[in-house]
Amino acid sequence: MNLHLNDFLVEYNELLSRAGLEHKGKFSVLASPTLNKQETVTFLYRDVVNQLSNNSNKITKNNTVRLRLQFIARLGLMFYNLVKTSLTFRIKSLPGNCIYVRTWLVPRSIHNGIVRDDYFRQLIDDMSDNNSVVVGFQPLGYGELLKQFKNTHKPDNFIVPVGLLSIGDIIKVFWEYILSANVTLYNEYSFKGVVVSNLINNSLKKDYFKLRSFQAFLELEIAKKINRFSPKIFLYIYENQAWENAYLSTFKETETKIIGYQSSGFSFRFLNFFPAKLDGQNALYPDKILTVGDNFTKALKEFGEYPIPVETFGALRFDFPAVNGSYIIEEARSEIFKRILYAFPVHFYQYQQIIQDLIEVFGNTEIEVHLKYHPLFQSNDNNMQLPSNFKVWSQDNNKKLNLTYDIVLFNDNSFGIESLMMGVKSFEYEFGELYDENRLFDFDLYPYRLDKNGLINICARILNSTISKDLNKEYIHQYIESMYIVYNGNANQILN
Repeated sequence: MNLHLNDFLVEYNELLSRAGLEHKGKFSVLASPTLNKQETVTFLYRDVVNQLSNNSNKITKNNTVRLRLQFIARLGLMFYNLVKTSLTFRIKSLPGNCIYVRTWLVPRSIHNGIVRDDYFRQLIDDMSDNNSVVVGFQPLGYGELLKQFKNTHKPDNFIVPVGLLSIGDIIKVFWEYILSANVTLYNEYSFKGVVVSNLINNSLKKDYFKLRSFQAFLELEIAKKINRFSPKIFLYIYENQAWENAYLSTFKETETKIIGYQSSGFSFRFLNFFPAKLDGQNALYPDKILTVGDNFTKALKEFGEYPIPVETFGALRFDFPAVNGSYIIEEARSEIFKRILYAFPVHFYQYQQIIQDLIEVFGNTEIEVHLKYHPLFQSNDNNMQLPSNFKVWSQDNNKKLNLTYDIVLFNDNSFGIESLMMGVKSFEYEFGELYDENRLFDFDLYPYRLDKNGLINICARILNSTISKDLNKEYIHQYIESMYIVYNGNANQILN
């Protein structure tokens, strides 16, 4: 079936909004990644399209017995991890009337033996001049990184929020989750004339049994604890995910100002960034959303039905040099290095196919291929045998991009935009993914999308030194200014 972006962004989007209204007001709906349209977690749309195309063999099937057995194991492991974390990072109180910053603990949070937030960075210091600021680092897992956080130098106001919960609180979270988190739809829902209710319910079962909804229940209890200390501002990373509803529902009727910050780039496959019309009337939102740049503000307003202000603020995660409020654009180099870089996305399931395609095109040629994995990906998880001309890019690589690579290849990763700043042409690789992963919004300097035939062509042009590496520096300057605004150290949009 020939489907278009509009079918996904509008019709499918509205379908899930209607489904969520069947149990309107229940926290289990707010906690569900399926009903919050987190396609990067659920892949529900892929199953829906397969059902429309009569590809039932490609639809994800649930093994109920296995799900239930794994559910018990997951609950036990999660309980152990939370109790251990709570006892290790015990927090008895928070300063009243503080600014509470909810962030993620990621590998880049610990740098050179010091903890620093990777998402808000300098803003935290700027807000701390005249305010009490608490930074809550929520871990993505409960392993080695938490140990590093515990043993690394950090300010006293850097906390792990699970430490706010007692063992009794944790038991309560599990009790409420087991009794109320399971959502089942009873009405019939169709997409393009095909009933898909069973697919939505299958995804909802996985929300429950795989603990995909658990994070929201955990954060709800944390939010209640934070609320006891009446924070004046709650600032968090905005992605419109299910867990965010824990804080939005808790602070909804309070004097706490809630601000969401869009810290990372996104493509249209992140459907949760684009609320449907029904969501504009029924979903929960912060008081306002701040973005990294004008093009992201424009995309959110144009394709999402937001009933709140969406304003451009600044790119807090950018460390690139700037002069007079503009990022410096590096010169493109004409020299052919016979070396390329591939920047991978957070979608780990794609890695094997992408690497296989790269091997088939560039393997055992004179071109060196460097693989830049996403920071959350563990490179030892990739057990594919790489040709001798393939190398894994090091996170500590300080070489200038324009003095090292001929081009950058990427998919669903903002590094393709950053490479333009550093004087290197970038190309989005399209390899048959169902979802639209375009990151270069409104970019028309050159044809930047490549399929496998395009890779073969660009490989030949690098080898025979006919590839054009020219970049219009003025165009790139204007484009980067539309994508990313330099943070000027003024936190008034948050404080006022």
